[in-house]
Amino acid sequence: MQLDLAAAIQRCPKQMRSGPCGGVRPEGACEVSATLRCPYLDVADQLPWRVTTDVRAGGGHNQTAQGRLAHKLRCGEFAVIAELWPPDTVDLTARVARYAVFAEQIDAVNIANNPLASPHLSTLATAAIFERHGFATIMNLTARDHNRIGLQAELLGAAALGVQNVFCITGDHPALGDHPQARGVFEVDSFGLLTLARRLRDDGQFESGRILQAKPTYLIGAAGSPFSAPLALQAERTAAKVFAGAEFIQTQAVFAREPFATYVTRLQELGALAQAWLIAGVGVITRLEQAEWLDAHVPGAQVPAQLIDQLRATPPSERRRVGLRYTAALIAELRTVPAVSGVLLFAMDDDVESLGELLNL
Repeated sequence: MQLDLAAAIQRCPKQMRSGPCGGVRPEGACEVSATLRCPYLDVADQLPWRVTTDVRAGGGHNQTAQGRLAHKLRCGEFAVIAELWPPDTVDLTARVARYAVFAEQIDAVNIANNPLASPHLSTLATAAIFERHGFATIMNLTARDHNRIGLQAELLGAAALGVQNVFCITGDHPALGDHPQARGVFEVDSFGLLTLARRLRDDGQFESGRILQAKPTYLIGAAGSPFSAPLALQAERTAAKVFAGAEFIQTQAVFAREPFATYVTRLQELGALAQAWLIAGVGVITRLEQAEWLDAHVPGAQVPAQLIDQLRATPPSERRRVGLRYTAALIAELRTVPAVSGVLLFAMDDDVESLGELLNL
């Protein structure tokens, strides 16, 4: 029996309305279980986002959002963003100090929201504290942990606390985290969350139609998955997020110019990069074990065999230097890819210091 969209949604562990997500494995298996084929691969012609109406047709890039990051992007300058996983503590003093070392060299801190479906300090609280210390922040918000009432409250709370950038994602399934018994909400997915964020800001009203007394002014972001299966659909799905309201896209980690540049070209052909800025994720590898683990276990992470071989052939004491120099060269290459507006740096294994070392090369 041929699968239809309604049945695909029911089979998806996240019950996404707008699949496939960025966690699909190269062979088409779901990120939650290698024995479950992603159902959306069999209903590609029925996916609703493939016929998404452009809500900002002809609008171009956001010219009114405030804040350091929005200003940098509007001016056409190359932005540098540092990823931050909130710690397992209520005291952020040490974490702020570690990022303060290179604060003048970055334009924002991207604050993850319970990454890998495991609880950490509140993303909103972390963002507010970093904002208080002079950092511009991007508050990540997942549809996994809140229903539409909670999501709207979080968006307004961020704006009230001075957060000027929000990043809307579906989120990893709880089965991937350290609380596998938890139930993910997934009342909406990233597309639904983008709609909520845009309606609060542009229309000044809740989904119910109730009017806000003062509107938020944040810049709205979403995720891009250049290397997740099926590759042929990922650029189209990223473009659909732009047409649904995303004003900047941050991608999964890129480890080589190709095939990333091909993905960028397709986004340009679709018209997405005339309306949204593209930020390339870059994983900062400093150890052989990191490269091997990413290559073997993370869907969409394509670590070049050349880098892995080079790290294996390098004495352990020199591998950090080799990894940092490889990453610096990659960033220089990404700067030459048309329409790439910046990079998002991922520190592996909480090695925040590697970001500062990289930025000083």
